Amino acid sequence: MPVETDRTPPLRPLTRAPTLGELLLEGAEPERNVSLRFLFVGDDGPPGRRGDAPDDGVTLRGLEVLEVARRAAAHLRARGVSAGDRVLVLLGGGPAFLAAFGGCQLLGAVPVSLSPPLPTGSVDEHLARIGRVAALSGAVATVTLPEVAAYLRLGRGRGPGGEPALSRIILGRDLLAEPTRLARPHQARPEDPAFVQCTSGATGDPRLVVLSHRALLTNVRTIATVLGFREGDGGCAWLPLFHDMGLMGFVLCPLAGGIPSVILPPEVFVRRPQEWLLGIARYRATISAAPNFGYALCARRVQPADLAAADLSCWRLALCGGEAVSPRTLAAFASRFAPMGFRESSFLPVYGLAEICLAATLPPLGRPPRIDSVEREAVLCRQVATPAGESLAPAETIGFVSVGRAMPAHEVRLVDAEGRPVAERRLGEIEVRGPSLMNGYWGAEAQTAAVLRDGWLRTGDLGYLADGELFVTGRHKDVIITRGRNLFPEDIERAVDGVPGVRVGRSVAFGVPDEELGTERIVVLCETRLGGQPERDRLQRQVRVAVLTATGMSPVEVVVAAPGTICKTTSGKLQRRRMRERYLLGQLGPPRETLLTRARLGASFFLERAKRAITRRRGARR
Repeated sequence: MPVETDRTPPLRPLTRAPTLGELLLEGAEPERNVSLRFLFVGDDGPPGRRGDAPDDGVTLRGLEVLEVARRAAAHLRARGVSAGDRVLVLLGGGPAFLAAFGGCQLLGAVPVSLSPPLPTGSVDEHLARIGRVAALSGAVATVTLPEVAAYLRLGRGRGPGGEPALSRIILGRDLLAEPTRLARPHQARPEDPAFVQCTSGATGDPRLVVLSHRALLTNVRTIATVLGFREGDGGCAWLPLFHDMGLMGFVLCPLAGGIPSVILPPEVFVRRPQEWLLGIARYRATISAAPNFGYALCARRVQPADLAAADLSCWRLALCGGEAVSPRTLAAFASRFAPMGFRESSFLPVYGLAEICLAATLPPLGRPPRIDSVEREAVLCRQVATPAGESLAPAETIGFVSVGRAMPAHEVRLVDAEGRPVAERRLGEIEVRGPSLMNGYWGAEAQTAAVLRDGWLRTGDLGYLADGELFVTGRHKDVIITRGRNLFPEDIERAVDGVPGVRVGRSVAFGVPDEELGTERIVVLCETRLGGQPERDRLQRQVRVAVLTATGMSPVEVVVAAPGTICKTTSGKLQRRRMRERYLLGQLGPPRETLLTRARLGASFFLERAKRAITRRRGARR
């Protein structure tokens, strides 16, 4: 009788590099098998291997990744950037972002990444935010796209402009085209700042999270160990690289584990979400990740015909994090794509935040998501997650998704208002600590002291523990208290998302004090593409019914808004407090001056793009 052998592919050896610069040097070794493929890259890409199909983009192997970084470092040094300097990186992703990030690591500079401004957003807010980040970080230069550079120059004088970073603008494509290369990389120390993650949090105020080489690489190695990176593994995602989930998950983790990674631009996913799933099937990716709204968008918009004969059976790890994870979304996605081979047991709901690099908890691999059904009244009124009995009606229960246990060498606990640990199934504030913890907020000692307590990070998130596993219920400051009841805005927003005509993931709920009622009144703001007033009136009625059915409470006001009204953080989290402030100030409709400014700067943005397209066509004709 033949002896059965274990056919599980062997684990990939993980990096031992102490700094990100040395990680790039190590990745150039042939045996590391490093490969980063950027899809839908235009003519501004580096001279890497281009595929046969137009959407194959550019593939950079380990030595080419290092080469791009060395050339970028030489260009940055020639433009006056030195070791220790901060550099604003206003790039959505692609090879240019990789060049800027890697170039800073080899030069010893510290990249400060934030989302680039877009003409569809509020121009005044974009410029003000960039100016605040430039001032807080003391950056000396800005790396960005030509259209964004034109956008910044046109806005100078109206907003930020006096900061050194905004007077020294470097184009990402120039980093890629630099003919010389840095000969001797800077020797950084593991405890030195390696990266500054700009996160706005729930309030919209920029916070600059300082992450050391040691913290980043600890988190990367721990994630790769828990996920069990193996021979044959590969990643595919559409997440922006200026945010930790995209950068850590699909650039640094693949570099550390020596596995290939395929990266789509976020704007491609938003327009055609099926491209994400087609990419996973085409490149046989085994690992991917997205916030809850990404899975919801696919479940709602992607039809079987869009995927043709795509096979998703290769997808073994589907991480979901960055915002509240909805049981309904997980069920809808699994049901829709099961015929294509997707397995519910591939889902990995996770919890993390920028202040701990990326991941804080992970659930067991290969287990379907654990949904904890609890009594709605108990959790909202008594702050206790009492398991729901079978006799309760669906409206009397609420489900929360387990995000697993703390990662190895990290800890998670729940505390009350005085900082004392609470018992299992009691709601409390989530605190985390471990070797992945940030150094602090750049230039903000008071903010740092407010969130760090005896080595524990106060997250501001609410949750509870059950059987040692964490269940996240919402943000502490977002809870709505009305008529003696506590309501989670996520619970209301999930109900609103199910109303036809409401854009998925584009609704917010918040409480507003009402002196006449003597309590908070519930306000719901939702985006829709419906234009006629009768359709909008019907939508408002349907939203009220949906919220009443789900929570037993009806919103006092439902505000129907145009697409692009609701603000989100760079990680996709809803900025409820900012939208509440706008509501109270009557600013949900942008003033005339902002509309005119947006049109003027938007025209500049697209004019620059048109010029580049004409130049490329002329070059092709020659």
